Amino acid sequence: MSPRPPLTRAETPGAEPGPAVRAAAVLAGRSARAEAAAVQYDRIEVPGEPGDSAAPRLALRAPPQPERVREHAARLGVAEPAVQILFGRGITALDEQERFLRPRIADLRPPSGMAGFEAAIDLLRTAWRERWRIGVFGDYDVDGVTTTTILTTYLEALGVEVVARVATREGGYGFSRAEAELLREAGVRMVLTGDCGTSDHDALGWLAGHGIPTIVIDHHQVPEQMPPAAALLNPHQLGCAFPFKGLCSAGVAFYLCASLRSALAREVSTPLPDPRQWLDLVALGTVCDMVPLVAENRILVRHGLQVVGQRRRPGVRALLEYAGVGADEAIDEGHLGFRLGPRLNAPGRLGPAEPSLRLLRASSVAEARAMAERVEGFNSHRREHQDEIVREAMALLAADPRTEFRHGIVIGHQRWLHGIVGIAAAGIVARYRRPALVLAFDPERGEARGSVRTHGEVDVLAALRACAPLLRRFGGHRAAAGLSMALADVPALVEGFDAAVGLQLGGRLPGDVAVLHDGALEFSALDETMLASLEGLGPYGVGFAPPRYLCESAVVERVRVLKQRHLGLLLRQGGLVFEAIAFSQAEQHPGLAPGERVACLYLPARSSWRGRVRIQLQVESMWRL
Repeated sequence: MSPRPPLTRAETPGAEPGPAVRAAAVLAGRSARAEAAAVQYDRIEVPGEPGDSAAPRLALRAPPQPERVREHAARLGVAEPAVQILFGRGITALDEQERFLRPRIADLRPPSGMAGFEAAIDLLRTAWRERWRIGVFGDYDVDGVTTTTILTTYLEALGVEVVARVATREGGYGFSRAEAELLREAGVRMVLTGDCGTSDHDALGWLAGHGIPTIVIDHHQVPEQMPPAAALLNPHQLGCAFPFKGLCSAGVAFYLCASLRSALAREVSTPLPDPRQWLDLVALGTVCDMVPLVAENRILVRHGLQVVGQRRRPGVRALLEYAGVGADEAIDEGHLGFRLGPRLNAPGRLGPAEPSLRLLRASSVAEARAMAERVEGFNSHRREHQDEIVREAMALLAADPRTEFRHGIVIGHQRWLHGIVGIAAAGIVARYRRPALVLAFDPERGEARGSVRTHGEVDVLAALRACAPLLRRFGGHRAAAGLSMALADVPALVEGFDAAVGLQLGGRLPGDVAVLHDGALEFSALDETMLASLEGLGPYGVGFAPPRYLCESAVVERVRVLKQRHLGLLLRQGGLVFEAIAFSQAEQHPGLAPGERVACLYLPARSSWRGRVRIQLQVESMWRL
């Protein structure tokens, strides 16, 4: 990652009853970084409940090992708190810590054991030699759009003519027969699918019947019947010997492009495009698809962040500009997950994902900025819908006395857009601290479609699997998943999902589960060296949780409500004062005033505003002492 500017501390302050209505009745209860960061960050903004600030149950993530930590810190050349983070996440061997701190592209394991790779490369070599026109179709989310962009632009760099298409919400998830027919009409002789295709037997079979081979690049769970594709690249398929199963589709696409380059290099003497130049898109797809940021994914994202920071791709540069990211601001996984990803997802959540695809495929700055403006408009509309869904969902849940006793929450309404419910689910998780499944009802079709997000260590895909008899279709991973089902079965899903999550929790309510933290950290330990060491452990995310430190006691010096949702604070401990931001917690701490003593769980981070960079405490939860 690019060098970061020095830090400063804060200064001392001066309808008719039908299935949808019946389902809603069940769901609602049958009884009826700096202030600028708060403005710009695309975080879930959820209302809290007044006074909802009780101290959580806490547990240390790992017992302290001061001597080993001190020894490893000296040998690795990093601060001790960073080494304690590694120990707390099970990375204890010195050589393993060394590799983790300094991931190399050379450490990526070759895809020789990945099932379908040889057939895919042979097909692509034939297409390249014979100058076939190739169709590429991707899903409408960030992974699908980045996968499509990687495949199309790399093939174009090799001189291949492509036809690029992405899904629409109206058309539904996956590769449909209608899309297959459109690609055939466009004259393609081969089709690649990105982030979809594994379950799309009808479209793939139709193409095969018309002599058009297909390569499926995907990472979703493989059904019992293999798809009728010439090659399936999916680490989850039976017989795939590639050791890491956590790649998203953008990661698989990177491997395919790199392997194709190696194969073609044996046939030509001219320079070929370097797939590493596409790592910015790989990082975007990987972070935003919430796959584990370990092993190969960690390497790909770590190096991909460097490429994002170079701002060479016009679409990425324009996206950064519209997201308010400064030209000299160092890029980390938070920028991708909270600021770029939601914008790229917005068009596909409301309709066709084509604007996002055109943005990333833009070859000029002017074209990229025009498409970024369109995408930003979609993002504004997405925010409006999201806020409305979250407000209505919170009201429904608050009116149901059983909500607080649920292990897993299911909520839905016929007014909600199914493209937005995933973000709303994340908002409910943030408020209720338990997995949440949010559904959009379609009474005309008698269907409900939705998304689920996890909390803690709950595997939501496993929970859906336990409810499979109630579902028409579902898929995803342990942290996030999607589904469709008959509307009439929603009441049964409310109870079934709750029971499945409860089984994973051993019957404990989410509030009974201790919140893990990385130990008490005094403000006196916060400096440039310590923060740089923590940043050096990134990227953080699924599979590698960011630091969570305990502040045992601090005095509130100043408190401000930002955007009616967030709290901007100055916290003093001893003679040191730091700025702090508590996202979406204003209603949880009514009447909080200067002079009060609080404790909190927090993450130290950099805050950049108008060229001024300082340490800021990102407060996850806070309670009065």
